[in-house]
Amino acid sequence: MNELIAYITDNYPFVEEKYPELKDATEQGRLKFAIRHLALHFSKTAGKIAAVSEDADHGKRIDIEKIKEDIPKSLVNTLRLAELVGMTEEKII
Repeated sequence: MNELIAYITDNYPFVEEKYPELKDATEQGRLKFAIRHLALHFSKTAGKIAAVSEDADHGKRIDIEKIKEDIPKSLVNTLRLAELVGMTEEKII
């Protein structure tokens, strides 16, 4: 899991080239932005899963494929947040 955390950190960096709001941000400001941004991604992903579930409550077929699309996103966001706050595999499992 630590290798996956490192991979995600390297491939999903919080840099000003991708996030202009980070220009001139302090270390604390960058951390605050990153946590907020990940929280938005969590909300977005949870909303997609909730929409599938809510549709099923109204008699539609539950779309497992849509849910499967969001599982990797949830894992990536969880592990990116874990790294930001200093958690490793040993603290997660």
